[in-house]
Amino acid sequence: MMKGRGVFFLLNLFLVTMHGFAANVNVPALELYTHGSTEGGDFGFVSRGELDLLVEGGYKFAGRVELNYFSPSLEEAATSGSLTFKSASILLKEIFSLPLDFSYFIGENATFCSGDLFPETFGSLPFTTRYRGFLTFPQGVIYDGLHTLYGTGMKLDYSRQKELWLLSLFLYQDAKVDIPFEPGRYSLDFRGALNFSRLKLEAFLGATYPAPGSTLGYLRAGLLFFAAEEGVEFLAQIGIPRWSPLEDSFSIDLFYLLFEPRVRLGLFSIIPTFFWRPSYYHQQVTEEQAFDVNLNLQIGRPPLTRVNGGLEGNFSYQIESAGSAQSDFQIKVSPYLQVETSGVIWETKVNAKLWPFALDELIEVFLAVKAEF
Repeated sequence: MMKGRGVFFLLNLFLVTMHGFAANVNVPALELYTHGSTEGGDFGFVSRGELDLLVEGGYKFAGRVELNYFSPSLEEAATSGSLTFKSASILLKEIFSLPLDFSYFIGENATFCSGDLFPETFGSLPFTTRYRGFLTFPQGVIYDGLHTLYGTGMKLDYSRQKELWLLSLFLYQDAKVDIPFEPGRYSLDFRGALNFSRLKLEAFLGATYPAPGSTLGYLRAGLLFFAAEEGVEFLAQIGIPRWSPLEDSFSIDLFYLLFEPRVRLGLFSIIPTFFWRPSYYHQQVTEEQAFDVNLNLQIGRPPLTRVNGGLEGNFSYQIESAGSAQSDFQIKVSPYLQVETSGVIWETKVNAKLWPFALDELIEVFLAVKAEF
């Protein structure tokens, strides 16, 4: 009850602050996932849902509050779902008549090197990998980009050619370092992005101090690289989400490595993905270090074609998993179909686990609905 009161207090405070400006209320994202498996006994379905509610207004002096509803089981939404605060920000554009934007923010603000920055900021076509999010990682850590910023602080964006490049500075109290949250951990991040027609680059460098269990604090860095030529594309996400220099030995275990070459033959594409999972992600220990190889044989060219489908073959070598130091590997095959209709993306996917073979764990079924308003 107190959580709900706090959320609506912040919403009311924002509306009062924005009095006199045109305020818009919209739903920027709605995601529904129905996951069918034999987990827990007989074959059954569990539906996961997430919705963002955004209130924003103003241009030169702009503000926004974003609320989030999430439930891992909509069938039990009365007890498992909750409306929570996601983010709030006040933006002042072109301060001192310079190409410099200042914003004060609370909550989630940016995800580095996911690729989403380019369509959102520069208006380019999406080029991100399919190998991300809940459909790819239904159990354990959900990987999507190298680092997500969450805290209270300020951001400066500088650009003289807003369609071509962007430099950003983030200075904030980091709320992701400790679970549960403890105040007094501070972070500084620099991010730069270049947007050319056939080349995209994004890089970041950051630090957190003080940090639990670390004398010098945490360091992080990453790079996203995307290049495209006629019939050939290449995507790379390379970085270290967290490194404590004196406490962590510098090794490949620290790295987030994703390489994805793509060969386009008309509407047919061959897309292998190689992914090394890091030992730390979002400032926390993952306990599931693994190397994945995924081969996607795709028909269609999203987002240019409205109907897309294909077959994925996946090999995952688990070096270390939560609660077990034993190595193992899995092989699965996944046909999928994706249809876009009036701002809604429908996708159905079936995972057939071929190894280790167990009849009661052979099939997983997914139905995903993503809507943008």
